[in-house]
Amino acid sequence: MPALNDNFACLANLPSMPALLMEALEQINNKQQNLSALADQISSDPSMAIRILRIVNSPFYGMSREIGSLREAIVLLGINRIRDMLISICFSKMLPVQHTEFNYNLFWRHSIGVAECTRLLANCTSSNPDLAFTAGLLHDIGDILIAILFPDKFSQLITVSASFGIEAEQQILGFNHTIIGGKAAQYWNLPVVIQEAIEQHETPPISNTSKSLGLLVYTANLLMLKTEQPDKSVLEKALTILNVSIDQAAYCANTAQQFADHVISRH
Repeated sequence: MPALNDNFACLANLPSMPALLMEALEQINNKQQNLSALADQISSDPSMAIRILRIVNSPFYGMSREIGSLREAIVLLGINRIRDMLISICFSKMLPVQHTEFNYNLFWRHSIGVAECTRLLANCTSSNPDLAFTAGLLHDIGDILIAILFPDKFSQLITVSASFGIEAEQQILGFNHTIIGGKAAQYWNLPVVIQEAIEQHETPPISNTSKSLGLLVYTANLLMLKTEQPDKSVLEKALTILNVSIDQAAYCANTAQQFADHVISRH
């Protein structure tokens, strides 16, 4: 499909990932994680350090006293939790949207909520929680890319419906946000499993679907959708494949929403 390839050539206009973000992502698969190195990396960007400390000191974590240093925050919450915050903030700073009709705050609140919900579901299923968080965070990245790279087309989509879906995207753009999101992940050299999860996060499970990162993100996305009630039969099928109970899923969703609210309110 030449036209599709032409459309994706514009991904070359996307910003490269900052060194701080690349180093954090590389640590996902690095078993020899370095607490001091991560603290030093974050401290090199004072605004980033301040944002993370604001989140650490939010009511969500219920610290008995104010945490004043990144090293202390990493010791208390763990290197993976701090890295999750770093990745969330970096990506939200990296892709600012000028389009007046794009709800930037709502987009990142949902993305961070799905990221945390996917991480919690991963813990329930003995999956990699770090990959899960990043895949969940970027599952809808195609939406923001459409607004950035195709602003006129995005305006057309908004005209169709404020909550337009894949069908409208396919009709107006010739592709949808899962496809361009996966291509962007490839452009940024993110792990293939994350690329695939982004592409699969709108694909409902069928009888022979197996547990995968894509299914984790799909399930978390369903749980975090506030504008519509998820199809209970599809949600139950996904939870059955993942071997996650309704109560576990509800806990994941509620905790993830609280986390997203605190992260966004402190940006």
